[in-house]
Amino acid sequence: MVMHMRIARPVSNLYRSFLMYSQGLKLNKIADFNDHEGFDGIMLGHEALGWHIEFTWCRRHPLQPSPTEEDLLVLYYPDKAEWEEVCGRMRAAGFSVATAFNPYWDVNGITFVDPDGYRVVIQNRAWG
Repeated sequence: MVMHMRIARPVSNLYRSFLMYSQGLKLNKIADFNDHEGFDGIMLGHEALGWHIEFTWCRRHPLQPSPTEEDLLVLYYPDKAEWEEVCGRMRAAGFSVATAFNPYWDVNGITFVDPDGYRVVIQNRAWG
């Protein structure tokens, strides 16, 4: 069975989130929608990935994002040069750098935080 995963996150500024994640992670807009039962959204992904991110904003009752320090999106880049390039793009896209709540993530990675408090860990190691 082939499975695809969607990571859905409410955001406070749809366009800002789209720009930051598309620039930082080199993701493409794969779909979007406006006023679908009161929701606007943008989906970002890449054809080589088995997952994508959906950012949503509710027109009627906007949710304040409330991630914790342990709600993480962790991406693995085993090649040091590629890892450094991604980390540079994340900084340039406007993500701030934070010390991880769990010190494990600081050993081989950097934790980036967007303005809504969502955390993305870029690990310099292979998965598995």
